[in-house]
Amino acid sequence: MIFVALLCILVVVIFIISWIKLLGQCKRFNVPGPTPLPILGNALMFMEQSSDFLILLTRLWEKYGDAFRVHFLMHAHVILSHPKYVEPLVSSSELITKGRSYIYLLDWLGEGLLTATGERWRIHRKFLTPAFHFNILQHFLPVFCKNAQIFKHKLREIADGNSVNIFPIVALAALDNVTESIMGVSVDAQKNSESAYVKSIEILSQIVALRMQVPIFGTDFIFNLSPYKSKMDKALKIVHGQSEKVIEARRQELEKMNMTSLKDSSELGIKNRYAFLDLLLLAEIDGQRIDNKKIREEVDTFMFEGHDTTTSGIVYSLFCIAKHEEVQEKVYEEQMDILGDADVDPTYQNLHQMKYLDLVLKESMRLYPPVPLIERRMTRDVSIAGINLCKGDSPMVSIFHMHRNPELFEDPLEFRPERFSTNSTGSPFSWIPFSAGPRNCIGQKFAMMEMKVTISAIVRKYKLLPVDHEPMLTADLILRSKNGVCIRILPRAEN
Repeated sequence: MIFVALLCILVVVIFIISWIKLLGQCKRFNVPGPTPLPILGNALMFMEQSSDFLILLTRLWEKYGDAFRVHFLMHAHVILSHPKYVEPLVSSSELITKGRSYIYLLDWLGEGLLTATGERWRIHRKFLTPAFHFNILQHFLPVFCKNAQIFKHKLREIADGNSVNIFPIVALAALDNVTESIMGVSVDAQKNSESAYVKSIEILSQIVALRMQVPIFGTDFIFNLSPYKSKMDKALKIVHGQSEKVIEARRQELEKMNMTSLKDSSELGIKNRYAFLDLLLLAEIDGQRIDNKKIREEVDTFMFEGHDTTTSGIVYSLFCIAKHEEVQEKVYEEQMDILGDADVDPTYQNLHQMKYLDLVLKESMRLYPPVPLIERRMTRDVSIAGINLCKGDSPMVSIFHMHRNPELFEDPLEFRPERFSTNSTGSPFSWIPFSAGPRNCIGQKFAMMEMKVTISAIVRKYKLLPVDHEPMLTADLILRSKNGVCIRILPRAEN
């Protein structure tokens, strides 16, 4: 009896101490939010499906405003959705460490450019940046055009006016683009519609999002006992195997060309369209070649970021174009004015002429940012716009909600491409689909170019029509939908 009584007292003491600590954190942040429970924090609110995470954040944003706090168990997070908070955070050259949630990506991406920090990140960012120089981007164009033609022909099979989920179809085209252009190896994913790689990427995205958003699965012990662990291991084997296949294929090509260093050819690293993977395979850091593990980590990172985020951008742009007939006609008219033919491939100069399509892409990514949330971890105590953050805190930027903030965008839920013809928000940090500051997306010009080529080819050949239901948005690393992203497609009469 005495032991039970002492145990009960101990539990009560732990509860009281944890609650005092949580309430102290609430006071320190000086921002509103739901009252945390002892030990659990606000975890019970997040014990729903991970696909409902974005809905929950929307409810909290509407209730508490542009800066609020939540507690995942004993860990506090501040959610920010206004440039006055976001700008000093993402523009800092010191606060570059990704947030606590990114640890769930390490099994998949290792310390690639997305997850790395400190000197490792600075060195790799510096020597990989030339791989996305505009001179190299021009070499990617024939690859994009070729795959857009394949994609366009595949759409013939489903251009019958019936509803179709375009997400998995676009994903295959985007995978072909990133592997062939940046990696220099063709995998013909569009001709293999049951791509195990694409399915595995989706599985990994869902599992990582689950661990980020549902506190109980964030604990290794519980996660490792769940069926998700074996499912993740199987997907990792496929994804890592695909990356190793791409690396080995390019390594053999370089050996056949007798290329053993960047000095062997002035083309490499500056003009070669396979510059990204070649840089990894041939470059030296402090006189040493990059080891195979680090190469694979960077390849995994760019295979993911270069196809999944671009897929999201293309898909939701097509969805918006289908919903707004007047916008679609303007896009079509611009395309025909520039190119004059439904089947001709655009030149690099043609892409720069597509001003209205550029506005449409920007507005689509405002409403549907490919990466809806990003996170930083504080490496020192800092005050951001009056919010006191301590070392170890992980503020989260909700790009999704900032892009829909009525203080920044008039009638934010309306699709108005023209709003980007001028900077009406007053802050360059109010629209950040590619993030911003030193950790912005290294491949954003690559992505915009690919999106323009793909959408140009589709709109010139097909009429896009809306369906009678909206996507059920979910933040699975990228912006996905529980019920797919559906449109209807018909051939244009003149084609």
